Amino acid sequence: MSLDLSANSNTASEIAAARQADVVAFLHRAPFTLDAYKVGFLPGFREDCGYQQSQYQDLNIPVGMLDNDFRNPNLDRFVDRFFEHEPWVGVIGDVYERDDVDDHVAAAREIQASYPEAELIIVPKSRSVIDAVPDDIVLGYSRGYADRLAHEFSEPTDWRGRHVHILGGSPPKQLEAIQQLTRPTLSADPPADIVGVDWNGLHRGAQFGEFWTADGWDDSGRDADHVTVRKTVRHSLARIREFWKSHGIWPETTPQDAGLHIEYGGPSPADLEEAACTECEANVWRTRRGPFVAEYDTGAVCGYCSYECYFSHRHRNNLEEIAGEQSVYLPPA
Repeated sequence: MSLDLSANSNTASEIAAARQADVVAFLHRAPFTLDAYKVGFLPGFREDCGYQQSQYQDLNIPVGMLDNDFRNPNLDRFVDRFFEHEPWVGVIGDVYERDDVDDHVAAAREIQASYPEAELIIVPKSRSVIDAVPDDIVLGYSRGYADRLAHEFSEPTDWRGRHVHILGGSPPKQLEAIQQLTRPTLSADPPADIVGVDWNGLHRGAQFGEFWTADGWDDSGRDADHVTVRKTVRHSLARIREFWKSHGIWPETTPQDAGLHIEYGGPSPADLEEAACTECEANVWRTRRGPFVAEYDTGAVCGYCSYECYFSHRHRNNLEEIAGEQSVYLPPA
């Protein structure tokens, strides 16, 4: 939430407003960014990557955030990419020396001339750079896996009174940084205005069957054949959203706020016409967990006594469920 920060911004309401972000971004490839977009995250990618969506037809995901290719930075190229994709947020680049600030500010001004509402981020990599960046340009606070993290060369007071985007780091680490940059001080320093956060580390855990929770990574899906990487990432996204909401960080408005429905939304057990398991003919009402119900594109509604029977029958008969990937249960976020 963009604020007019003053030296007396220390009331609870002002601090709460300073902590609420305008965007929570997720930078990755399709289809993961599509799921993130549906949940309310701002989707985006690094300029040299893209959504890698050529294998999908009629897939149109807006570019909400554009990161620079930090391993091979080029300001002119990034400006061209910005004009090509027209994102809402742009990370112009990392600046290590004060002498390099002017070139990055010039790139920001070139973009602002055509996109005055864009959130443009310059990422300081030394304390001297922080003060050299004009106040109207957002500072990128490195908290992830960068070569030089913000807390390694600066103090929280260096960032106070500035508009800040937290770059990388898991939500608890980002929350710790947000609290340090906004909590009340004896000297009544103004809080930093947290305009955004982003993190794309969910995919690494999902590859091992783990989804993110506020209490750490949960491996409930590690040995479940039906829990795909995409489903695991999607489940983590839902939990991150709830985490940020519980701490007052989640934006008031998001690009797409349709919510996330991971549990099967098809027929209920009451829709079964008979008690026999479709696969093994056992009584589905006498199992410990109750019947597992699936609705297929053939119109059939089938009941099973266990997940094993459900999976075996569906796989052997090449059946497609109407609810698609939302039809398999995961613990609710």
